Amino acid sequence: MPWTLNKNGVTPSVTLTSSEQMNLNTFMNAVRNGVHPRQAAQSWDSDYKEFGNSKIRQGQIRLSKGQRATFQVDDNTSTVTIIQVGGHT
Repeated sequence: MPWTLNKNGVTPSVTLTSSEQMNLNTFMNAVRNGVHPRQAAQSWDSDYKEFGNSKIRQGQIRLSKGQRATFQVDDNTSTVTIIQVGGHT
C-alpha cells in the first residue's frame, strides 16, 4: 500500500526559511508520491527519528539546525500525519 500524507491544515509555528520550506516540501511531496517517510527524508541531513515500537509511532525530521517537523507514522493505514512544523519537539 503506498504512503499518503495528512497535514490537516497544520501551518508552521514560525516563518520557515526558503531552505527549511524546501526540505519540508521535499518530504511531503515524496510521501504524497507513495514513498515511505524514512526514504522521503533521505535527500538531505534530516536526522530522521521514530519514537515508539507500535504500529503507530511519532516521527521527526530536521528542517534546519533550529527547526523540526513532527508527524505520526501509521503502518496500519500507511499514513503520515503532520502534527507540528517549527521549533523543537
